[in-house]
Amino acid sequence: MIQKSSLIKPFDTSGITNTNVFHVYKKLGKIANTGDFLKVSAREVNPECVLKKKSKHISILIKTVYKNKRLDSSYVKFNQNGLVILKKRLTPKGTNVKGPASKNIRRKKFISSFPRNI
Repeated sequence: MIQKSSLIKPFDTSGITNTNVFHVYKKLGKIANTGDFLKVSAREVNPECVLKKKSKHISILIKTVYKNKRLDSSYVKFNQNGLVILKKRLTPKGTNVKGPASKNIRRKKFISSFPRNI
């Protein structure tokens, strides 16, 4: 569960190492779960990265520490919260995604860009 002013590490190769959430795109409520879109600002950036510090980006949440229930009544939880920085609405900025991602983002129509799904 992610809310405003949460610090989250992106799990892609965009060059951003730490982000701060300042808006959650959700109709009801202020807490984001897996598969929700977030507006983030870059807080730490690699020196060789083209992206600037304090730049604003749209991202999608792919991992949460809070457990998510599946239809077969099992639970999935990760050790860290993670997101992917997006160029447009559905294309990731980095070339690939590090580590596994949740299958709950299947409804966002770009599950094929992730190497492993849990």
